[in-house]
Order: sequence, then C-alpha cells, then structure tokens
Amino acid sequence: MHYRIGSSASSSNHKSWAVHNAQSGPNSQTFQGHSSDRWSALPASSSVSIPSTPHLHTVSLPHPNAASHQSPMSYHHSSTHRSSLIVLHSLLSYGPNLRFNVTRDLAHVQLRPGCPPTMLQELAIHPPVSHMTITILELPTWTLEVVNPRGVTVNDVLFKIREMLNRNVASQEMQRSSRAVSVAIDSFRARSRTDPHEQAQGVKRVDFLGPKVFFAGLTRARDGSDSWDIHFSQNV
Repeated sequence: MHYRIGSSASSSNHKSWAVHNAQSGPNSQTFQGHSSDRWSALPASSSVSIPSTPHLHTVSLPHPNAASHQSPMSYHHSSTHRSSLIVLHSLLSYGPNLRFNVTRDLAHVQLRPGCPPTMLQELAIHPPVSHMTITILELPTWTLEVVNPRGVTVNDVLFKIREMLNRNVASQEMQRSSRAVSVAIDSFRARSRTDPHEQAQGVKRVDFLGPKVFFAGLTRARDGSDSWDIHFSQNV
C-alpha cells in the first residue's frame, strides 16, 4: 500500500540550464533548452541530430550492466588514511562535478564542459569493486547496494540512486519523526502539484530529502568501514 496525500498549491524556484535534444528508450520525451557555458547536457541517442550544435557527438547512455572502462585521470584519491589506496571517480566525488536532479530520469544528467558522456561507463572506484554500499545520511534506514560483477561503474551508481529514491513510501515507512514527515509531505505537494500521475503515486522516498534533490557526491563512511556516504544539495 502506497502512502498518498492530497495536493495543495506550492511555489518553487527554477533555473535555466542547457539541455540538448535527448532520447532514452521507447517511452522517453524530447526536450530542448537554451545554450549554457557551465553545463553540457548528456546526449542519450546516437540517432539524434542537433542542427544548432553540429560538432556535438551524441552517445547512448550506458546500461547498468555495460562493460566498464577506466581512465586514471578521472579519479580522486580518498582522503582517509585507511582508504588511501582506494580512488573514487571524479564524477562521484564530493563536488559537484555533474548536475543530477534525483527526481528526474538519467537522460537529464548534465556534465561539466570537457567531460565526455563516455565517462559514465568508467569504473566508479579504482581498483575495481563488484559491490558498493552507500548510506543516505538523511535516510539512514534506506541503504543502497550497487552490484556489478564486472566492476561497478559511475552509471551503475547514478542508476541505483535514482531507482531507490523514487520508490513509493509505504504507510509503515511514514512512522518517522513529525518533522521528517512534514518535510516529505510538503515536498510531495510541491513536486506533484502540476502532475496528476505523480499525485496518484503518492509520497516517495525522495520527498524526505526536502529541497535537497541534487546529487552532491560521495565520501567515505564516517565509521571507517568500506561503505560510502551520499550527500545532496539544494542547488548546484
């Protein structure tokens, strides 16, 4: 049973970001925005032609189980002594190094200029690992387990974040502090006020993040374990 609540009018602020035409599977939608010198939209199909940007090569989003590749220059060393030999990919490092609104599909991910879309296919950690445990500090009871026998990639991590946070919240999961529930309800109303489909689905886990819906990077767990903490911000 999903937790549903009626919607009410709510206001929100929006920023203009560069978004090129993209396509992501049979149920995707085409979208277009204005140019920007800060972020590069992630192309998602090699068949899309963009007259206004003739030199842009479109690349398909990698499947979560796609073969991984690594680029040593794309990694940042862990800052902890215990993990000095573990290197995290720059796109996943505490940044931000990409613009990823976790309420939206991965087709809307935007990379900084100079970052090719193929970086999403690179290994999330070096040396490679087949399993990553990620804890959401704001939602500690919901832990992400990212698995890829061929080595966890950047795309695997982003895909799992999006998938886990956009699950519906059951009634028993609403048994949290009154403040947390209030934040979730307000976020749900703001997010779904113009979307009847979202209203029908009810409150989602992402609503407990409040306005902090942008991925801000990973850091090593504070308890010194091999897991990671994920951070979010209100804007990028």
